[in-house]
Amino acid sequence: MKFIKRIIFFLSLFVLYIIAKEFLQLYVLLSSVHPYLAWLFVVLSGFVFVYFAGIPLYKIFSMPKSYGPVYEQDQENILIQKRMDRFRKNKYLKESGLDMSSLGNDKAGYDLVIREMDKGVDILRRKHIPQLFYSTTIAQNGFLDAMLILSASINHIKEVFILYNGRVSNRDLLIILKKIYYAMAVGGSEAAEYATEEVFNRFATDGMKAVPFFSKVSASLIDGYVNAVMLTRISYITENYCKKTLIKSDKDLSPSPEFIFSSAKNITKDIRERVYHAITQRAKNAVSRAVTPMADMIRKTVDLINPKEIDPDNQYSLEAPAGDKEAPVVFGIKRIFQSLKKKK
Repeated sequence: MKFIKRIIFFLSLFVLYIIAKEFLQLYVLLSSVHPYLAWLFVVLSGFVFVYFAGIPLYKIFSMPKSYGPVYEQDQENILIQKRMDRFRKNKYLKESGLDMSSLGNDKAGYDLVIREMDKGVDILRRKHIPQLFYSTTIAQNGFLDAMLILSASINHIKEVFILYNGRVSNRDLLIILKKIYYAMAVGGSEAAEYATEEVFNRFATDGMKAVPFFSKVSASLIDGYVNAVMLTRISYITENYCKKTLIKSDKDLSPSPEFIFSSAKNITKDIRERVYHAITQRAKNAVSRAVTPMADMIRKTVDLINPKEIDPDNQYSLEAPAGDKEAPVVFGIKRIFQSLKKKK
C-alpha cells in the first residue's frame, strides 16, 4: 500500500508540471498581446491564491480543534458527551430553534443534533458545489480549474468547520488537504479531459456528434461535473470527521463512489437542467435563423406568381387567405398537404 501511495505521489508531481505548463501558456498568450497584461495576470493570480486559499487556510488552522472519531467503543460515550457540550454553544443550532435543553448527552440526543447539522452542511453543499460546476465548466484551462478547485475546497471545509464550531486535528486536516491536492491535480490536468472524451464517445450518437458545437459543450459540462464530484467527496469526508463517533478504520470516513456520484448528480441537477435548456434553445434559434432566409425567399418567389392564373377556382388553396399570420414554413407545409389531397 505504501508503494502505491508513493507512485500516486510522484504521478501527482507530474500533474503539477502540467498545471504549471497551463499557467505558462496563459502567460505567453497574454504576453503576446502586451507584456504588462501578462504581469497583471501574475499579480492577480497571486492575489487570488492568497485571498481565496491562503487566508481561509490560515483561518482553518486558527480554529480550535474539535474531537475526532474514536476507534474503541468504550470511548464513544465520552466523545458524545464532549461533542454535546460543544453543540449546546453552537450558533447554527440556536438559530435553527432546536431545544438543546431537552436533549441528554447520549446517543439518542446526539443523533437528533446530527440530523439538524446535516441540513446545515447540505445548504453549504448546494451553494458551493454548483458554483464550482459552473465556474470550471466555462474556465476551459487546467491552471484556472486547479485554482478554482483549491479555492472552493478550502472555503467549503472552512465553512463546515465553522458550522461545527471547530476543526479536526492537524493529522486529520492534513489528510483532507491531501485529498484537495489530488482533486486539484486531477481537475487541473488533462485526466478529466480524457474522461470526458470517453463518456462522450460512449453515449453520444452520430447525430449528436454531427452538431458542430455539441462535442465541445458536452466535454465542458462533464469536465465541470467531474470537479463537482471531487468537491462532493471532500465535503462528505470532512463532514464525517466532524459527525462520526466510532469508526473501525479511516476508510469508514470515505463514502462509496456510487453514493458520491449520486449526490453530486442530485446537487447539480438544477443548474445542469438550466444549462441543457439554454443549449437546446440556442440550437433551435440557430436552426430558425438558418430556415428563415429560405422561407422568405420561397414566399417572395411565390409572390411573383398570381395564384389565379394557375388555380382560378382556388381548388388547391394556393392563395393565402386575407389576414393570414401563419409562419411561412407552417403555411407552406399546410398548402403542400392540401394540394396532395384528391378532390371528391
